[in-house]
Amino acid sequence: MVHGGFQSWIKEGLRIKELKVETALTILNEDAEAILEDIKPSPLKVLGFGVGAVAALYALLEWENTLQFIGVVGLGQTIYRRVASYEDAKDFREDVKLLLTPVRLGGQAFSWAAGKIETNRPGLPTSPSSIDVQNRVLQAAAKHQSQPSDTDGNQDPSSEPAAQMNEKASEA
Repeated sequence: MVHGGFQSWIKEGLRIKELKVETALTILNEDAEAILEDIKPSPLKVLGFGVGAVAALYALLEWENTLQFIGVVGLGQTIYRRVASYEDAKDFREDVKLLLTPVRLGGQAFSWAAGKIETNRPGLPTSPSSIDVQNRVLQAAAKHQSQPSDTDGNQDPSSEPAAQMNEKASEA
C-alpha cells in the first residue's frame, strides 16, 4: 500500500511505466535507462570504465605480456609475504640455508667430477717418490743437449731463401 496512492508515487519522482506497445527493443531500452539511472554515471566514472575497457582489450590482444606481468606481480607478492613471515634472523638464516643446499651439493658434485677427469698435459708424469722416472728424464735431457744442432754449418738459415730468390732474379 502506498500512502497517497499513485499521485504521491509520481510526486516522489519514482519511475512509472507508460502504457504502450512492448517490443524487445522497448524492453531493452527501459532496462538500459534503469541501469543508467541506478549507477548515475559521472564523467570520472565514464573515464574509468573507458580506461578499464582499453586495458581489458590490450590484455586480450597481448595475452603473453599480460601473463608475464601477472607472473612477475605474483612472484613479488610471494617473496614479500615470505620475507614478512620471518619472526627473527634465525628464520631467515634457515631459509637461506635451505635455498643454498642445491648449490652446495652441486659444488660438491662438480669438485668430485673434476677430480675424476684425467688431465691432458704433455710430458711424462713424475712424482717425487718416483726417482727412477726422474733420472730417466734428466738423462734424456742431458743426451739431447750434447747433440750438435742442425744449424751449426749454416750461418743464418733465414737468409738462404732470400739468396736463392736473388739468384733466380739475376738469371731472368
